[in-house]
Amino acid sequence: MNLRANPESKFLLKYLLVGIACLCFVALSIYDGFVKFPNMLPRAQAWEALEAELETDEKLAKSGWRKRWGDIANENGWSEANLTSEETVGAVTQKIWLQYFFIVVGSLIGVPSLVRYFRTKNSWIETTEDSLRSSFGDEVRISQIEKFDKKKWENKGIGVLHYRSDDGKAKRFIIDDLKYEREPTDAMVCWIESLISPEMIVNGDPEPIPEKISEPSPGDTDSV
Repeated sequence: MNLRANPESKFLLKYLLVGIACLCFVALSIYDGFVKFPNMLPRAQAWEALEAELETDEKLAKSGWRKRWGDIANENGWSEANLTSEETVGAVTQKIWLQYFFIVVGSLIGVPSLVRYFRTKNSWIETTEDSLRSSFGDEVRISQIEKFDKKKWENKGIGVLHYRSDDGKAKRFIIDDLKYEREPTDAMVCWIESLISPEMIVNGDPEPIPEKISEPSPGDTDSV
């Protein structure tokens, strides 16, 4: 029997949306970290420098200090308003470093999500006459299977075929009916279980064999 399971659209959409959202967040953080907040630093530095001068110069009257700040602000196109606690050099510097952190975290989540989306969207798993193979080049023949582990099948739809390759290496082939279309993937599991020894199926019970992959009874065969 020949079956093919393509990626489940809802599964793929999740990675696409996560990737786009994270990279949009990264773009905003890049703007804030390299443009918005750095542009706030000169005003904060000038304000704090004038405050320091006021503390060391007893002759600088309050009214004179305000006028001086107004002149500095007008020359640079800044607001003449007093700095808030969120606009100090320390606060702005902290915000800049926080944007760097957001850029790293967002990239570490967003880029792999998009890579997984584009890597998976054209992938597939399928059966041949005597094997199961994937678009990534993995293939396991029924005769190579040593164990079918269904520990995560009931809750997560993940089954793991343990097999030994032609060169004697122990390998695994993962069947995932969340990642791939459920109906053909489940049919593949039933097909595999119908061809291996029941003792090879561990951590779970064999699936019921659907009629379409079970052996036809003599009465079901039309006479010619």
